[in-house]
Formats: sequence, C-alpha cells, structure tokens
Amino acid sequence: MITSIKVKNIASYTHERALNTDKKINLVYGLNGTGKTTLSNFLKDKSNNKFNDCSISGGETAKKGVYN
Repeated sequence: MITSIKVKNIASYTHERALNTDKKINLVYGLNGTGKTTLSNFLKDKSNNKFNDCSISGGETAKKGVYN
C-alpha cells in the first residue's frame, strides 16, 4: 500500500508537495493543469531522471494502475 508520494521540481510542482494516504485505493482528480498527468507519469516511470526529486513510500509490491 502506498503511504506517501512526494513530488518536487517537476512541471507544476516547483516546491515539494506530498500526497499522504492510508487507503488501499486512491483516486486522483482535479482541474486541468493541476499536475495529475505529472503524478501519473511518475508512478508509471519512477526511474526517469526527470523525477530525481520525487519519491514514493510504501507500495513496493503493490499493483499500480495508471489510467491517463
């Protein structure tokens, strides 16, 4: 289970932002330009160098589904 996602220095996230949760299933929604695609791209490809300042805690073995 993912417990925290932190993003920084990528797209609209110039300052560190954290999404903390204790739920097994999470749905992220919002207005255009708020960073949903950036967040889903990070979850899909965490090893990409552009996400060097981003991190995820928990969920190492969890199945992650990204619909974008």
